[in-house]
Amino acid sequence: MKESFRCFLKIISPVHIGCDEVYEPMGFVLDEQSGRLIVFDPLSFIAMLGDEQRKNFSAICMKGTISSILEIYQFLKGRQAAGRTINVCQGFLDQYQKTLSIPLQDTKKIQQELNNFIIARTSFGTSDNRPYIAGSAIKGSIRTAYLNAQAKVNNVPRPEGKGSAKELEKTLLDGGEFSTDPFRMVKVSDFKPVGETKAMIIYAVNEKKTPSRFEARGPFQILEVIEPDSIFEGWITVEQPEKKAGIKTPISLPALLDSCNRFYTNEKIREDGELDTIGIPKMPVPNGNEKQFLLRLGRHSGAESVTIEGYRTIRIMTERGQRDRLEEHATTLWLASAISKPKSKDNLKPFGWALLEEMPVDQAQGFEQKAKEWKKAYEEERAKELAIEEKGLEERLRQVKKLKEEERIKARAEHIKEEEQQRRKAELEAMSPEERDIASIRAGELSEERLVEIYNRIDSFSTENRPKLAQALKQYWIGNEKWEGKLSRKQKSKVEKIKSILGDA
Repeated sequence: MKESFRCFLKIISPVHIGCDEVYEPMGFVLDEQSGRLIVFDPLSFIAMLGDEQRKNFSAICMKGTISSILEIYQFLKGRQAAGRTINVCQGFLDQYQKTLSIPLQDTKKIQQELNNFIIARTSFGTSDNRPYIAGSAIKGSIRTAYLNAQAKVNNVPRPEGKGSAKELEKTLLDGGEFSTDPFRMVKVSDFKPVGETKAMIIYAVNEKKTPSRFEARGPFQILEVIEPDSIFEGWITVEQPEKKAGIKTPISLPALLDSCNRFYTNEKIREDGELDTIGIPKMPVPNGNEKQFLLRLGRHSGAESVTIEGYRTIRIMTERGQRDRLEEHATTLWLASAISKPKSKDNLKPFGWALLEEMPVDQAQGFEQKAKEWKKAYEEERAKELAIEEKGLEERLRQVKKLKEEERIKARAEHIKEEEQQRRKAELEAMSPEERDIASIRAGELSEERLVEIYNRIDSFSTENRPKLAQALKQYWIGNEKWEGKLSRKQKSKVEKIKSILGDA
């Protein structure tokens, strides 16, 4: 026997589900005018570049230096690309422009800014790159709420030492081992997006819970978050274990959902009070109903929302040189911000709040229609992108063919030249020394000193070859403007001698 709960999750504050991936410099361009980050396929992007641009880009990438990362950003700045778009906050645009203005020789500053420019990506589906909510994230949230509910009704001593948190969970669930853990019977599917799901690049900033003239020590982070009003759908199933399974305290679906509302409603009230203390507006929750359950998910949900009340040991960082201390409550909050160092707290928002709600049949049909519409729009947009990529690849192929043809013609010319050189070499080897001298003069292959040396030996040439040498010298000097006109005394003497040999008047 099992209980199934088809439901949808509505995001009501920014949510980031970590996946250990970041947006690489070579994987996006920033459209500063529209305030959007465009994620593209690097191979397709490179294929669409012209030859000169591709050479420049490849040369930058081959450098492998800190400065070359900044050069990549500068190369991509203002370029057009097709791909998935993500909204970015104003502070990110300002930081991007500031980073690109750093001189390339200031490697220390570049390293510092790039360390602060890492964009953590939220979990995404590999087929369409849309954000999704992992079932494990939802199950973890539900488990925390249920453990808190059990702690309220069971007077369990606080365990001490290493592994105390795990021991506490085992005791509260009356489990002991994985095989007897009642949550083994709880199955939560991944929650897939319904229709268009918007994401945004924002900052996570650390704020103290009590007013202080000192700022919180946590440096800002750049996160991709799922924006409020995004909807995801999925299933929660609770199976009833067989008697021989060894699970002493089975879980029911109503008990799970009820524990979520009890625990997270209390957490929301606590957090609202803390926000009010430091002048941050409360985040409203839509009017609930009996089929609606509050959850908290993802990074920066707050230490209290992921631990068991009455058994918390939250590590509090102290001043440098002092030992950290353990407390029941955290002293700071992580909040979503449009800028890295907010001067006003009016626009700060907490992370991770969401509503889980039962999905009636008519709403399921509406979601299915939205999914179809999104898929159709996505496929049409993808077809356009592929057409652009195909056009770019065709142009690249044409350029490659042209280059190959040029290389073929060049290779053929080199081959002909080599054959000619071989033929010339064979002809010269078959000649007598006098014939080689004459041929070298006709080919214009001699230095002036070598030419004069051959001329000085003209009287020693055979009766047959002497006129041929004289004719070759005549043609050479005519070509070099040393046959007539204003000549030196020595050159005039040489010309006269050649004329006498040839019988020229």
